[in-house]
Amino acid sequence: MNSKWKWVYNPFEKVAGWKAFGIGILLLAITTLVGYWGNMVFYGLQAKVVPTVTWSMVFSLQGLGLAVLVVVMYLTALVFAKHVRFQDILGTVTLAKYPLFLMALSRLAFGKTVVSDVNQLINSEFSFLLFGPLIVFGLFALLLLIWEIALLYNAFKVSTNLKGVKCGVLFSAILVVSEIIIIVLVSSIY
Repeated sequence: MNSKWKWVYNPFEKVAGWKAFGIGILLLAITTLVGYWGNMVFYGLQAKVVPTVTWSMVFSLQGLGLAVLVVVMYLTALVFAKHVRFQDILGTVTLAKYPLFLMALSRLAFGKTVVSDVNQLINSEFSFLLFGPLIVFGLFALLLLIWEIALLYNAFKVSTNLKGVKCGVLFSAILVVSEIIIIVLVSSIY
């Protein structure tokens, strides 16, 4: 397949480690800023619309979600992979979050009005007009989530050199465990 398309599904064969972290952290910072303007917070695999957000909230939730995922992935890799470097896990996982930027942009461009007007329009006689754009926005968000998970899987696979069923099972466990930890931490903090 064309090497230009590798950036879409597996950029980690070309860039990893600290370079991937630098690119990824810059994209995450921009994503977090755009999310703030759209009243959206990101943590773990979740993107939530919050009526009132603060700078500290959006950046701490993004950082917490990233830190938990990186730590859980790194600890798992230490146990099950032969050679793993922390900077590879950190860089590839951070870069794998770049689909969130499109989610934040779509929230500003399309979803802010649609999602915020749901409660007002749901009981009106024209509520059927809302469901079309809402379904399109929801499907777009679902596609971005699937893309992010695929990127995270490739990040884990490339960083650990694991393959096959073992890689898939470990990755699935990492996602479940990290999401549980993030939900517990976020619910206890906020």
